[in-house]
Amino acid sequence: MNKLLDYASLNSMLDDYINKTDIDMIKEFISEVTPYVKPMTLIWDYSQKIRYGAFIKGYEHKKDNPRLLNKFQKRMDKLTKNEKFMEFLFQTVSDAINARSSKASFILGMYIAEIIKGEKEIEEPSYENLLIINALKSLNDWDITHFNNIYSFFYEHKEYTKFFCASQIFNRSTIQSDIDMSSSPERAEFKAVIDKLINLQILTTGAAIALDNEGYTVELTYYSGVLHELLKRCNVTI
Repeated sequence: MNKLLDYASLNSMLDDYINKTDIDMIKEFISEVTPYVKPMTLIWDYSQKIRYGAFIKGYEHKKDNPRLLNKFQKRMDKLTKNEKFMEFLFQTVSDAINARSSKASFILGMYIAEIIKGEKEIEEPSYENLLIINALKSLNDWDITHFNNIYSFFYEHKEYTKFFCASQIFNRSTIQSDIDMSSSPERAEFKAVIDKLINLQILTTGAAIALDNEGYTVELTYYSGVLHELLKRCNVTI
């Protein structure tokens, strides 16, 4: 008898569930999670405001030159009539708001102002523009610091070779060593940054090497120089 009651109760529960509309279920879910979501949303909104503020500071910093301000405004008036550029501009603002660091947001603001002030006519953003912006929105402060260290290592040893493995860069040595880059948190973090920079086309994989723990070397790309020069102009290089 109890089992029959249990089955009846279960069937009743299932019927109730099936008869609910999607809206009813969404309302129930929202009512359950709201006490937790609301403070998370406030934190997220605040962090977005910080990054938006950083973007505007970078933008104004590059724009606010009395000698160039009139030219800048004329350029901007012309660009507002360019639908492709305006779409690019608003997407970049969105990228800056959702970037992984306020430092990157600041740099994005400066970069956009530099593009607007540029001498050449802009019909649409270049591949370089899109790649650099994608890199900046994806990099956190640690990534930027690591990138600067990586770039400086290549620059210091540019006469030696243009190919190095991750362990050489980590140890800042041209001597090859069979070190497992997952053997410590610091090495694993560094290797993860290397892999991220490869995915962002800031680094590229080079020739294979004979070491067991590293299947390839890396080298700088053209875009690594573009990014480094931008960071220098923003005074955030080492």
